[in-house]
Amino acid sequence: MTATVARVAPNPKRALAPADEQRLRAALDAHESSYDELRAAVLAASANGASVRVLAEFLGKSTNTISRWKTDARP
Repeated sequence: MTATVARVAPNPKRALAPADEQRLRAALDAHESSYDELRAAVLAASANGASVRVLAEFLGKSTNTISRWKTDARP
């Protein structure tokens, strides 16, 4: 039994327009930058005595996330 494969036209919904791609890359870069700043601020607040629970509640993050950031920052 042999199968034939029909040629399928590309789906335009599966491709990004160049302008959208550029905008998304810029937003992703900004997000990564702000994420690093947030992490640094959390670590500084933690070093100043803020508890994991207080930081998590203030930021709307889980205590697991804050604890992981602290653990990852250790040498």
